[in-house]
Amino acid sequence: MQSPPAADPSPRFSSSASFAIVVGVGALVVILCVLGVSFTGLFNISSSAAPAADDGPAPADLPARVPVTSFPDGQWLIGADIQPGNYSATVPVGSPGCVWERTESTDGTAASVLESGSANEGQHIVVNVRTTDKVFQSNGCGTWTHAPD
Repeated sequence: MQSPPAADPSPRFSSSASFAIVVGVGALVVILCVLGVSFTGLFNISSSAAPAADDGPAPADLPARVPVTSFPDGQWLIGADIQPGNYSATVPVGSPGCVWERTESTDGTAASVLESGSANEGQHIVVNVRTTDKVFQSNGCGTWTHAPD
């Protein structure tokens, strides 16, 4: 007498269930990547590096950092990296365009943007960076120079 075939002990997924699992995992990976990219610049708002804590003089022994009055594109803290005031720039030849913004906080949200603007190659622009601003940032604008008020 022949015994009935033994049941396969390994579970099998239907092709639609497998597809749903692959799509779900893929969507989760994409969401996590987007969140990671969104938060990468959140805390890196200054182009200057802080001194190392374990070597060199203590912060009280260091001279006060003097904010500059001429600076390139990037993100700058008002009062620490740059002084408030009027700054002008001429968008350099070959620039795909200039974008800039003043923000009231360092959180990187659209709600913190106080003013923003753009300009094309060769255009001269002037921006009034105020003492109440927290960050000024630009891309493609060239060098900003303190202009008389």
